[in-house]
Amino acid sequence: MGKIHIINGKTCITHMIPLFDKNNNIIGAFGVIIFRGVEKLKKLVKDNAFDDRSMILYHQLTRAEANYSFDDFLTQNQKMKKIIQDLKKLAVHKHPILITGETGTGKEILANGIHAAGNKDYKRPFIRINCNSIPAELLESELFGHEKGAYTFAQSTKVGKFELAGDGTILLDEIGGLDINIQSKLLRVIEEQEFERVGGSTLIPLRARIIASTNCDIRQKIKDGLFREDLYYRFSGFEVNIPPLRERPDDITLLATHFLKNEFPSCTIAPDALDFLKRYQWPGNVRQLRNLITRIAIIEEANNITVSTLKEHLPLAANNGDIPLSFGNSSVKTEKATLLQALEENKYNISAAARTLGISRNTMYNRMKRLGFSSEKNVHF
Repeated sequence: MGKIHIINGKTCITHMIPLFDKNNNIIGAFGVIIFRGVEKLKKLVKDNAFDDRSMILYHQLTRAEANYSFDDFLTQNQKMKKIIQDLKKLAVHKHPILITGETGTGKEILANGIHAAGNKDYKRPFIRINCNSIPAELLESELFGHEKGAYTFAQSTKVGKFELAGDGTILLDEIGGLDINIQSKLLRVIEEQEFERVGGSTLIPLRARIIASTNCDIRQKIKDGLFREDLYYRFSGFEVNIPPLRERPDDITLLATHFLKNEFPSCTIAPDALDFLKRYQWPGNVRQLRNLITRIAIIEEANNITVSTLKEHLPLAANNGDIPLSFGNSSVKTEKATLLQALEENKYNISAAARTLGISRNTMYNRMKRLGFSSEKNVHF
């Protein structure tokens, strides 16, 4: 009762009920899936009283599985299918992997998929840490842990993420933002396959696989002296770049219909609206597409999504007649025009312009820097 099995890449909680013949010999079994994935079980634990036992159970459930498998990355694109095939081969090995791509392209799904495909043992944890979200002075302790007394306020020993990951996987998300001093320590960990807690002298073996992801241009970071070249080469042997959604127009139809079918089954989308979506540039990629579909279905209470509805919710497209800004030829001038138009519409508020484009503020800054202009009103190109 309550056994865990991997079924189609998903961690499922099952009951296995034996069948006996008249002589009491086992001749077979019924397999019943009680929870397909652990999210519902986590919700049950979360919704009930949080005593010490339930906190421990919730922690174990959270660490027990990746949230996605390769099957969750929906694509018809041949280049993308080849990438997934390559990652499936890499999944059974423990080499460091670097996944690059714009924000919202699905880097974390692929990282989860690598973990799920490479760890048939459900008990191996998948731990994600955003390198941009933790101050540099705290990040070393977060990654490697610290001993009691290592800092003024270190009143007890702390186990770091690398230690928690055990034989599982640690995802260093947005590694491009990793502090340069921590980069040197990470390089040593990868090379020597061991680490120490801050303030400690005991060497702890590295057992976890390391996956890194970033939406920034690592090579430019190296030129700017913000990323160690030797650390990059540790990952670059197994580097994959996810093409943006604008380069996978067939996937737009697949994803839009999938989101509607799963979340809003009574809502449809007109054929010309699908053509409209396929010509839009999608600066926020799949995340932006999903948010758009969700917003229209909820706010408009739509039964059928039309081109006119899309234009109301895609202001940059509405201002360009029937043709949304297209990146079919990946025009730099058009990309500059898109960013500048977003800035103008939002009175040069960077955060608001980023929200309009469906990208993060950090990504907005990176693209502006890459395209060679600032947010000043006298920008020319």
